[in-house]
This record gives sequence, structure tokens and C-alpha cells, in this order.
Amino acid sequence: MVFNTRIALAEDYDLCQSQVDEYQNNGHILLRNVIPKSEIAELRTAVLRTHEALKAEEEDFQKAFRITQNLWEINDTVRAHVLSKRYAGIAAKLLGCRDVRIYHDLTFFKEGLGKGKATPWHQDGHYWPLDTEGCITLWVPLIDCPVDMGPMSFVSGSHLNKNAEHLPISDESDEYIRDLVEKENLTVAPAQHMNAGDATFHSCWTYHAAASNTTERTRIAFAIAYYDADAAVPIQPPTNERRAANLARWFPGAVPGGPAATEKNPAVLFPRD
Repeated sequence: MVFNTRIALAEDYDLCQSQVDEYQNNGHILLRNVIPKSEIAELRTAVLRTHEALKAEEEDFQKAFRITQNLWEINDTVRAHVLSKRYAGIAAKLLGCRDVRIYHDLTFFKEGLGKGKATPWHQDGHYWPLDTEGCITLWVPLIDCPVDMGPMSFVSGSHLNKNAEHLPISDESDEYIRDLVEKENLTVAPAQHMNAGDATFHSCWTYHAAASNTTERTRIAFAIAYYDADAAVPIQPPTNERRAANLARWFPGAVPGGPAATEKNPAVLFPRD
């Protein structure tokens, strides 16, 4: 395994305790200039090219967004970012763990002119096949992303429950969470303008959604999903088909109750683990 040695991607991000507290209280946070400006253009080009190379594997989620996954395995530039200690260091500090492993990376392309429809409210945890609360996703636009392009909104504090765990991303999950927000008077943190290289981090249990993209440009976003490096594979079998599929795909050879650590899940801060 060859790990990134670019200086800009190894430099620590200046994360203060109040930001860690904000994340742990709310289950989400927006951080500015996470990707160094000097690196954005090259990463954007690499993501676009690699997405195209993986076009046959592209998934379209209800016309809300298009994804391809694990670009880092076939593109050196993407690999340098996915294995960046700068980003992993943020994730580990927000989670409060010693190190994180890679779950997978993925693109999130949302078409413009309203073709990229609204992303329903949902919890990512429905899809995660791990026995840990330490799960977090970095989501970054690779072009400037105004509110009408569809950056994400979050329900603050929703990471403390798993009420929508049983629902995949769907109209049903959207209606269910909207009803919870209204009945329980939950706090919705609205989407904010994000410049290219700004990033949100959210727990896999945080309710989140995105509006449709009404601009003329496709929203080009990239995400890296991390988890506590000491996490285990659940002893019990997966509770839904997508978890079972993800367990087989992203944790090949892992055994129930054993460490969630395969060749596809390198530790980033201490890569020999």
C-alpha cells in the first residue's frame, strides 16, 4: 500500500475544541478550506475522470444524485486524498478515537436545471454494516456550491438515536423524518453556501437531506466515509439486504465479531495497524 506523502495533504487542520464539541453535540459540522486550495483543481479532474471510468458501475438514487465508489483504488490522485492524514486527523478528532479506517469513497453528482431532484431525508446508518457508533463522512464540493445547487441540511442531535435506521433513502424515509422533526420539534440546520474545498462532516446516524439543484451546473461533490479503526464486524447477521451487500463488498473476508479491517479498509493515521 502506497500512502500519500504530499506535504499539503499531511498538514494538520487547525481544529479547535469548540468545533469538536459542536460536532459531538450536533452530529454534523461545516469546516472551511479542508482541502487545500492548491489541490482542488487536480482532485476535481481526477474525480471526474475516474467517475467516467467507473460509469458502468454508476448508481442513480431516485434521480437525486449519481454515485460511483472506491475511486481511490484506481486513481493515484484520489488515493492521495482518501489516505490523507489531514482529513483523517479531522475525522478522528471529531469522533474522539485514536485512528480511522476507510469504509469507502464515493462521488455525489447532482444534475442542474432541476434534473437533480431533492435528496430525501435519511440516515446513512441503514447501510453501514459495522458494530460502532464511530462512523463519519466527509462531504466536499469540488466546485463552489451555492444553496440552490443542493448542499446538505442536517437535523442537529439526531445522531443520538436510530429511529430511521430501518428505512433506506426513499420517499418513505423523507416523510418519516419530516414527521419526527415536526412532532419532536427538532432543530434543522439549513444548507449553507460552500466554496470548493469546504467540507461537512456528519455521523452516519445524523438525519440529512439536500434540495434539488436549480443552477445550470452539475453539483460535483466527493465523499470519504471513515470509521473508528478499532471497530468490529457485528456478531449478528446484517439486518437488511444493503448492509449484507456492503459487508461483502467493503469487508471481504471479515468474520462476525472480528475486526473490521481488510485490505480495503486501511488505517490512515497509523497505517501499519
